Amino acid sequence: MSESKKSKRVERTKKAKRKNLIVAGSGIVLLGGLFINYFNKNYIYNNQISKNIFIEDLDVSKMTKDDAIKNLNSKYNPKNINLSYDEKTYEIKPKDIDLRYNTEEIVSQAYNYTKTDSYFENVKRVLDLRGNKKEFEIKSLYDEAKLSKFIENVSNEINLPVKNAKVNVSDGDSVSVTPSRQGKEFDVAANKESIYKMINSKTFGKIDLKVNIKQPNVTTAQAKTVDTLLAEFTTKFTMAPEGRANNIMLAANKGSNVLLMPGEEYSYNALTGPRTKSNGYKDAPVIIKGKLEDASGGGVCQTSSTIYNVALFSGMQITAVSNHTVASNYVPMGQDAMVNDGGTDFRFKNPYNHPVYVKNISGNGFVTSRIYGNSADKKNINLKVDKFKENGLDATKTYRLYKDSAGNIINTEYIAKSVYKKLIK
Repeated sequence: MSESKKSKRVERTKKAKRKNLIVAGSGIVLLGGLFINYFNKNYIYNNQISKNIFIEDLDVSKMTKDDAIKNLNSKYNPKNINLSYDEKTYEIKPKDIDLRYNTEEIVSQAYNYTKTDSYFENVKRVLDLRGNKKEFEIKSLYDEAKLSKFIENVSNEINLPVKNAKVNVSDGDSVSVTPSRQGKEFDVAANKESIYKMINSKTFGKIDLKVNIKQPNVTTAQAKTVDTLLAEFTTKFTMAPEGRANNIMLAANKGSNVLLMPGEEYSYNALTGPRTKSNGYKDAPVIIKGKLEDASGGGVCQTSSTIYNVALFSGMQITAVSNHTVASNYVPMGQDAMVNDGGTDFRFKNPYNHPVYVKNISGNGFVTSRIYGNSADKKNINLKVDKFKENGLDATKTYRLYKDSAGNIINTEYIAKSVYKKLIK
């Protein structure tokens, strides 16, 4: 075969191959175009949510946005929350707190998941959804201020202040008791947390409210153990000067009607307060650096001394006492209790296993202090005051004598030492 013929045959073969390649390429392009068109139409450029997408536990695949919203609203619909306590129900309606779900927002997110601005991202997500599902969660929306106000109203209705039992003693020594009462305290934080959980779980029903029961510090039974007078002590005063009489009676009133539980301490200064005119005290003679001078609150030491003596005779534990620099004329030496503002205090504790009750009565030139308690705690007590000289000054040592029913001394308790100077005139 000539070279010319061979060349023509080779050329025809090349043309045939090129034609076949063109036909094959065109077919591939056509098929690719058909696939892309199908893919776009069924997965991206349509009005449906892509396959394998869930909102909560609802499969919204191939649903339109409207269909998805409709189905979700029928399945997840806010209902009433019933708060229950003590056979009463407080109903929170969705409208009361503007309770709703962000359903439309979440449906839009699910719908647009494969319809972003990036075509390649859309393709990637569609392909990924073939083997993995995509889940969206509905969020609960509500007005926190309205919920808090609703809870506040319920709390105010349920809350009940605790009340301690009160001991009341008439002027005739008749003892009565005002009963104690348990308190109720609505647990705002715990109950709000329960409501939040119910709202976020999208399941509605009854919540048993948490209310804390507060016990009184003084129960009726404890107060009723105060059944007898343990001791009393009286001192006299003149009604002039008027300021001093006022101060004695005012302090007696402020330090009265005090119930001390076992181990509790009576503080004269804490009860009677600062001896200021704004607290009702007036100017009257008071010993300052051994001299008598007018000052606000003069005379209150007579009241503290009166209470000191009844505390001694009733068996109270004396925890703080100081004598005057100059002996007083309303109690014997060794039996006075000096106090001053913001400094020296008179204090005692209740040593018994039952409460005691301090009551003061004043007027018409007398101030009387009484301590009531349980009859089992009544003691036979006398005082012994030893007098002596110390550096030329009058001094005393005070003892408390405990006696049995026959009058025999069974215990002697040292209380305090007192040293007195002369009044500077």
